[in-house]
Amino acid sequence: MAPSSPPDPGLPARRPAPADRPGGDPWARRWAQLARGANLRPDERPIVALSGGADSVLLLQFAAAARPRPDLLAAHVHHGLRGPAADADARFCASLCTSLGIPFVELHAELDPQPTGLEERARDARYTLLVDLARRTGRNLILTGHHADDGLETLLMRWLRGSHLGGLAPGRAELWVHGAYPGAPPQAGPTLAPVRVVRPLRTLRREEVRRLLEDRGLAWREDRSNEDPAFARNRMRHGVLPVLDEALGPGAREGLLGFAEAIERLEAGLASATAHIAWRPAAHAAATRGPLAQDLGGVVPRDELLGLPEPLARRALWRLLVEGTGRAPQRQALDLLTRDILSARTGRRSLPGGWLLVLRGAEILLLPPSDALHHRAGPLAAVRLPRPSDQLLLPFALPAASEVAASSDLTLAVPGLLRLEDGRRIAAEWRRGGHQEPVPRGPLHVELNGEGLSEPLLVRFPRPGDRFHPLGAPGSRPLGRFLASAGVPREERAQVPLVVSGGRILWVVGVRPSEERRVLPGAGLRLCLSLVAENALRAG
Repeated sequence: MAPSSPPDPGLPARRPAPADRPGGDPWARRWAQLARGANLRPDERPIVALSGGADSVLLLQFAAAARPRPDLLAAHVHHGLRGPAADADARFCASLCTSLGIPFVELHAELDPQPTGLEERARDARYTLLVDLARRTGRNLILTGHHADDGLETLLMRWLRGSHLGGLAPGRAELWVHGAYPGAPPQAGPTLAPVRVVRPLRTLRREEVRRLLEDRGLAWREDRSNEDPAFARNRMRHGVLPVLDEALGPGAREGLLGFAEAIERLEAGLASATAHIAWRPAAHAAATRGPLAQDLGGVVPRDELLGLPEPLARRALWRLLVEGTGRAPQRQALDLLTRDILSARTGRRSLPGGWLLVLRGAEILLLPPSDALHHRAGPLAAVRLPRPSDQLLLPFALPAASEVAASSDLTLAVPGLLRLEDGRRIAAEWRRGGHQEPVPRGPLHVELNGEGLSEPLLVRFPRPGDRFHPLGAPGSRPLGRFLASAGVPREERAQVPLVVSGGRILWVVGVRPSEERRVLPGAGLRLCLSLVAENALRAG
């Protein structure tokens, strides 16, 4: 392989990862979506098959950006072919893993360089080494960088070889290896531990893979052997086309090559229109879910799909649904959803596995199955003093804590930290603020007028008949109507905690505080309230 631009054989200058931007690094969320689409569990310990090409480099970069990062091991198979170029590939892969802090293993295959069957023999040797490494290291998962165009090329090869209809099916997203390599015959002797091979990038096209790397300023290696006529795919280009020239005249070759160039240009344009489309965190997730469920589903602005031609919108929607739900939609259902989205229809659409697609005027919302969410936060465990690392992540320090009993109305001590069953925590503290100090307006941290406010503060969940006067609104309204206007789907409204005092809702947690407790000029005593995720507390 030769390096992509820039041609430095080492690692290129990498653009700073936007980890400190709101929402963190979008690549970390992208990995969570790809992993969910490929049915990968967070506790699995994958081996990433790293050739140095664009697809495997993107796969490794996505996995390295995950938070928390899985226990990764990268493995590069040196086939002993292509001389110095192959050595440079191995060095590139080792340097990349060093820069990412990922353990790296270089494996060596011994292959007869004779071209007959070399593609198949190289593939079998590669999988034999990777599967053996997995078993030796106690890992049962191998991730490869196959993308959608790999499956398309295989499809064309099978077509030209006269495969039956079953052989024309697209490549599987995963397979289990029970022998030495995929397709190996059963072996006598002790049973070998099964190893799973998964292709998380199968929803992306080749040009999308490259566009994502280019936009991030990341390099990869190009395999010059793709021009070698010793390989069947190259013979299709260099052998079949001359035959067509001879049979149909030179115009046939020029026409087909022009068509191929047009497809390449089209794919480049399509990649720029679709590579960035991915599920984003739903605005209501912090208010309704524990930290382990906040990345489920997500939201996509509807205009990102509305501006696409129908075939391209359909393809992008297919990828979104696979990454979001882990299931590929049936063709008829995908056609109906695409038409609904492009025709600006609204409403709810049920998806396999209990997922729900909510079509809104400005956005498309994917909601997880009800059993994946905590419908109620349940009784609190305790109020306690956070560790020093906790205090660094809270907007204020908390003094001593005390135990409280569980009830339908949960008592929130001031100062105190109340833990809900799903891992969310609500913190409270009094403080004196200057008259000129700004008042926080974020959804996770609010300050209210504490003058004349009587304790105790209670935390509970919505009930029929609840009314709320939102900050900035002219009067109170039914709580359900307010939550609907705030974009909280009805399936999750019962999971929004409320901080209440004297029968009045002070804060719809994670959404908006009350107008009745707006901090006014001259109000020196403030009630500080924060919503803190369990995993944020442990991050320190």
